[in-house]
Amino acid sequence: MAAESASKSRPVHLARRLVRRLRRVAAPTSAKGVVARPKVKRSLTAVLRQWHQRIGLTAAFFVLWLGVSGTLLTRSNELGFDTARLRWDWLTAMYGLRAEAPRMGFEAAGHWMAATKENTLLDAKEVSPRLPAPVGFVSLAGPTGTQLYIGTPESLVITTMAGERIDELRPPVLPIGAVRRIGVTAAGAIVVQDFDAYESSDGGNTWTPVLPQSVTWSEPKPLPAEQRSNIEQFARPSILVEQVLIDLHSGRLFGVVGAWIITLIGVLALMLSISGVWTWWRIRQSRRKAANGG
Repeated sequence: MAAESASKSRPVHLARRLVRRLRRVAAPTSAKGVVARPKVKRSLTAVLRQWHQRIGLTAAFFVLWLGVSGTLLTRSNELGFDTARLRWDWLTAMYGLRAEAPRMGFEAAGHWMAATKENTLLDAKEVSPRLPAPVGFVSLAGPTGTQLYIGTPESLVITTMAGERIDELRPPVLPIGAVRRIGVTAAGAIVVQDFDAYESSDGGNTWTPVLPQSVTWSEPKPLPAEQRSNIEQFARPSILVEQVLIDLHSGRLFGVVGAWIITLIGVLALMLSISGVWTWWRIRQSRRKAANGG
């Protein structure tokens, strides 16, 4: 009986071995001889979800950058960024700016008036409050001694010899809307001119017309080397913090490359929005079908 059962089971074992061999031959194998699993085709939702994650990780730093700079810009006035200036050499170099002391100035009674891009200086000291770049500079005898008259495009400023402000004359006290140049007459009167010239012998209280040919006008002169050396410290360029934030936000601080990076971030943000909405909609549809027994 044992011999009969063994003889009957032998064909079954042979058949099973043959099936296993056929399966091994039919199944694809990798280079190392391991049976390769068939690839499962992923759905569009799964692909979009994977790319959504990759794009989000790539853009995260730049989105943070845009968010921080944009938030600071909206509060620029409150934080004082619209007036605060940076004088970092590496930053001004990125803008192509460098220190350059003025070569020309105005001289009166041994005093020198000059202007940098950001400061107006009297004898290498800042004039406070700040004045626009002068258009002329003269000295005249006044009630309290010699006084300095500084002409700017908008006003006529009167100071002591030490630079302390006495008065500032503007229209309508001045007979002209803008000051183009200032000078003095032989009689010691101050003169201002836009299109027409007017003189005053009482410190600017009254004005009368005068012929421009009779006036000694204040003209710019080359600054002495000592003055230029003392002024150089005020010639260091600076940049508004607000401007730096604007250029950081737009990418222009880093030139063409920076602008293109911000453009790319905008495209990535658009892709994130589309893929996010699509994934949400597909998941919502799948849950509806599952709820309805579909």
